[in-house]
Amino acid sequence: MLPPEDSYGRAKRQKFIESLIQDTRPRTVLDFGCGTGTQLTRPLAEACPEVSFLGIDADPSTVRWARNQPALANLGFATPDEIAIEQRFDMIIASEVLEHVESPDRLLCQFRNWLADGGHLVVTVPNGYGPFESMALIEALFTLAGVLPALRWFKHVFLGQSRLDHSQAATLASSPHINFFSLDAMRTLISNTGYMILQFKSRTVFCGYVLDWLIRGPFLRWNALLADYLPAWCASDWMFVCAKVPLPPAAASPWRRTRWGRFRRRLSERRCVW
Repeated sequence: MLPPEDSYGRAKRQKFIESLIQDTRPRTVLDFGCGTGTQLTRPLAEACPEVSFLGIDADPSTVRWARNQPALANLGFATPDEIAIEQRFDMIIASEVLEHVESPDRLLCQFRNWLADGGHLVVTVPNGYGPFESMALIEALFTLAGVLPALRWFKHVFLGQSRLDHSQAATLASSPHINFFSLDAMRTLISNTGYMILQFKSRTVFCGYVLDWLIRGPFLRWNALLADYLPAWCASDWMFVCAKVPLPPAAASPWRRTRWGRFRRRLSERRCVW
């Protein structure tokens, strides 16, 4: 069963990957950077009981929390160092991962070692210059200026502190965005690491700080549908299905952040520890 749609296109993402699983019939799926598993790994395992899913996350506390949830026969969780060197997967999912890692090109190359011949790599990533990341930049500036911390203090003092609930949290770790991709940069990154794009789809147009308060009710579905008709640069998030091809020459340029990207990274990291 698909989750209720939200401004981030959660239902659209799950439907996209479920359709790919139905078409390609993998036996084993690795969800790298799965977090708590509540957002994608567990719903996919429930929807596809004939497929074996392994959720991988670098944060041990997040993995422990995921393991403590009700067990599914076709679902497991582990940290990266628990993957056997010789282990191979028919499908690898890296959903909202590349924007968090120091070297996205190295990670994509590592996936080549885990991906079985004829397998598929699914990558979803925010548009680094779309509505979501633009609103995240505004939120970071407001936070560092002290505006949002003051509002949160007022809310907690006068309205009461709400209890922390991990049941729908994506992760228990603090992991800011440190990469901000354009569509051309993503296509180049995918090509330079030895993959060919087989499918591409935008998720939603509007999401993020402030926008989440405005996109409600029927607008959630329209927001996801609109992304299919507007140019890709309008979307907040993209989805790619890739297949392995021979690696390009070693002279291919490694991933490098632009000067603007380095500035955005500093803001994001400062916002995360505020």
